[in-house]
Amino acid sequence: MYAQALMLMLFATLRTIIFYMLSVSFTMLWCAVFGVIGYLVPLPRRYYVVIGGWAKVIHALSRLFLGIQVRVHGRENIPKEPSIIVSNHQSAWETFFLQHLFQPQSQVAKSSLLKIPFFGWAYATCKPIAIDRSKRREAMQQIIEQGRERIAQGFSILIFPEGTRSLPNAPLPFKKGGAVLALATGTHIVPVTHNSGSFWHNDRFVKTPGTVDVFIHPVVKVEGQPAEQIMAEVEAIVLSKLK
Repeated sequence: MYAQALMLMLFATLRTIIFYMLSVSFTMLWCAVFGVIGYLVPLPRRYYVVIGGWAKVIHALSRLFLGIQVRVHGRENIPKEPSIIVSNHQSAWETFFLQHLFQPQSQVAKSSLLKIPFFGWAYATCKPIAIDRSKRREAMQQIIEQGRERIAQGFSILIFPEGTRSLPNAPLPFKKGGAVLALATGTHIVPVTHNSGSFWHNDRFVKTPGTVDVFIHPVVKVEGQPAEQIMAEVEAIVLSKLK
């Protein structure tokens, strides 16, 4: 039993190393190209080419080498119009996979990501809402102003209201920014739940094969409710599938 478990761990480690070697090399090449020429492609097509194309390849590599499959529940709940997507956050996996479900899309992300050589340059071409989380008031104003802009351009906005990655059995409290944006723009919220952290582990290097379940819940309408109440409702919906 011990020898078998050791072999499985070694195999998983080898698979993870190969995945990172290929994904990092591909990302650097892809971003070096599109960080320079990405602006030549008009929006929203630029999103499908730069971020959408990259996300498809990384997802394919994660399936092939890490053995991480996905099962999506509730595709019929994906609206045709731009929406505020509110998801729990357990790993890097959902940052690329959710690009497949809601297109085109802009993410609320840390401004430090744009400073990463190659990746940050290409990421910037697709106009994420990059905020400094240490300046909460300014960040919220930026989310509203740029979020309104992106929605007018036909983009959905993805927000991880926990603010950082959490462990599978220890979700963090949801911040109300997504609800504030939905109220400010008259846009509804689509809650999303997943269990990616059970396989794409946030607290260790080696990934585990398995199937991530993604639940797309019915839209939550925000008219006539305070932001705190809306986010409490969304948080309860998201967490209901983590039990």
